[in-house]
Amino acid sequence: MTVVLKISAPSREVYEQIVAIVGEDTPPGCIVHTASEVDGEVRIVDVWESQQAIDAFFNAKLGPAFAEVGMAGDPPELTEPFRVERG
Repeated sequence: MTVVLKISAPSREVYEQIVAIVGEDTPPGCIVHTASEVDGEVRIVDVWESQQAIDAFFNAKLGPAFAEVGMAGDPPELTEPFRVERG
């Protein structure tokens, strides 16, 4: 089941710190990763192959990176899309 993840980072600086920690390679199971600045925050919208792929990446890399930079906030919003097109 494909899953869309939406989360915000408090700033571009924090986003870039997280990327530096987890690395720039696309994690297994991530189909699309986007990051945009919106009202001073960074909005991240990803499309993942499955909830299991998100959980594996979060447990191994993203969760520890969030803790390292002190990022706490709203939990990610997860939705199941009814349509995903690949170009």
